[in-house]
Amino acid sequence: MKRTIFLLLAILPILTYGQSEFCEKSFGESYYPLKIGFEKYLTWGTATYVEKVTGTTEKDGIEYFNYEQDFGGGTSYDLLLRKQNDTVFMYNEKQKKDVILLIERPIKGTKWESGKVIEIDGFFESPFCNYKNLLVIENKYPDGSKEKRFYKKGLGLVAVTTKKGIKGMCVPSKEETIALTKPLSAYECTEKGDKEAIGKCTMTYIHSYLIGELKKRKLKTPKEEGILKFDLHIDKNGKVSQIKSLNSLKGGNQAKKQIIDILYSLPKLRPAMTSEKKSVGTKLELSIPIKTK
Repeated sequence: MKRTIFLLLAILPILTYGQSEFCEKSFGESYYPLKIGFEKYLTWGTATYVEKVTGTTEKDGIEYFNYEQDFGGGTSYDLLLRKQNDTVFMYNEKQKKDVILLIERPIKGTKWESGKVIEIDGFFESPFCNYKNLLVIENKYPDGSKEKRFYKKGLGLVAVTTKKGIKGMCVPSKEETIALTKPLSAYECTEKGDKEAIGKCTMTYIHSYLIGELKKRKLKTPKEEGILKFDLHIDKNGKVSQIKSLNSLKGGNQAKKQIIDILYSLPKLRPAMTSEKKSVGTKLELSIPIKTK
């Protein structure tokens, strides 16, 4: 008597995953890192720009770091910054002198002309990270407006807020965004490590479930061996919401219907998530080789 053997191959959705270091990125112990190679992305209103330290310049016998703010499209600002003890200075071209940008002294109440330390253990939650132990500065401007600036040790400015809301914040680069993206996975596989390990674990989970359920059913043996292919759509809640059969095998319609029925009953998976921690639907292609003997 012939029996049917089901195997399972899969092409995972084109999503990547990694242990992202974005939220723990560090360039040292300073609240305002001035180190060649420093780079981070921020938003400012509707724009996104990159801040980076590109080199050094000597002016009047004093060394400054070249601090570039590049908004793209030919718009960039080049600042000259230096640090002395716990104070960060910017050279003001109009006034021809240094002005204080920040006193990174974690002592509440520390003041200078335009700012004051109001918190030394502040926090800020962005769509990407929950920042803690932040140095929070209140800046006052000549027009009477105020804003809060949140600084993280090793990274510098991570957010700016006003009474109207968020004015700007640190965001991941394209590469970091990819690393923050999490793929569809079985819940028991979420801590398996890298994307490859999570993918293999999830496919093993689906395979075990499918084979276990097929063993409970009486199946008519197909007249030919081959591969049944299916497109699955997993919704943003992690449930199979749609299945499309991509091919057929001679005498395999009953087996195909049973497989579809079982896949619809697949327990809830952890949905794919974007870098902004939003759940999204995912398409998954399954290839199921069928052998008879």
